[in-house]
Amino acid sequence: MTVSDELDLYSDYADDIVVSCDNVYKIYKTAELETVALSGVSLQIQEGKIMCVVGPSGSGKTTLTNIIGGITKATVGKVYWANLRSDITKISERVLTEARRNFIGFIFQVANLLPHLNAWQNVELAARIAGVPRKVRQERVDRLIKLVGLEERRRNKVTTLSGGERSRIAIASALVNLIDTESKGLVLCDEPTGDLDPETAERILELFKELNETLGTSFFIVTHSQQVASKADVTVEIRDGIISGFHQTGIDLDTLDTTRIIRLDNNYRLPMPTDLLELAGNPDEFKISWEDDRFILIPRTGDEVEVSVAKKARTCRVCGQEIPAGKFICANCGSTV
Repeated sequence: MTVSDELDLYSDYADDIVVSCDNVYKIYKTAELETVALSGVSLQIQEGKIMCVVGPSGSGKTTLTNIIGGITKATVGKVYWANLRSDITKISERVLTEARRNFIGFIFQVANLLPHLNAWQNVELAARIAGVPRKVRQERVDRLIKLVGLEERRRNKVTTLSGGERSRIAIASALVNLIDTESKGLVLCDEPTGDLDPETAERILELFKELNETLGTSFFIVTHSQQVASKADVTVEIRDGIISGFHQTGIDLDTLDTTRIIRLDNNYRLPMPTDLLELAGNPDEFKISWEDDRFILIPRTGDEVEVSVAKKARTCRVCGQEIPAGKFICANCGSTV
């Protein structure tokens, strides 16, 4: 079998999957202890969608974002990138770095712009570093500057721009290597509106939507903001390194328990939302049954005594003779139940 004839191990991924995390663990080790930041996380980011991730501080949001972006390597699990059609945990750092330039963009809470450069130059810098030919990068920067509405401010130094304008330049910079490529790409955002007033934040979010629809770019946004989460196509809850729920568009962060969908992970685990556990008194054991086409989950108290298997009369499967309750050997033929 030649290289070109080799089987595509990732052909089962749908064409609209940009990134897939499959059973991802991240364990940070020191000489004295191990910290599990992620514990079997599985999710898929679809092309042209906006996905938000919410959860308390220390829940694993930033770690997950860095693993998706190839900045941090997963301890266990697969991270699939559509542009490489492969698991990035198995490839070299050099190949990963080159692939990231044209596939992943980053937007942080604080815009990482160079103050001695003007707006146009800050956007162009990322394309220059990626080795994009001069004419191509000029066309891309001009297009993006127009898309983010800063044509009249293109020659202004960053220090003279407002917070919202700096955010728009950071967005354009994150996108400059993603447009005009075969893959639609993914922009990772960590609290992108955290330092903005609500009105400016709303304009930035509307810009995300516009770029999402115009360029087909996917967004993965870490946030604590109701304003941001309400714009997402899908919102993911994460707690203690485990995905505890998925929500469709238009969620309310104050009423997550009313819209939450939980999914079995690759290990057939079903996460229990902590807010519901607290309402039930934080039980750690349950009885589970299937009745009337639904699962019944009943918390078990610590002082509850298990009932032994009910003693009942049985019928011998060999000769049909009735076996008295509590007996397990047929008196007629000697067969055991």
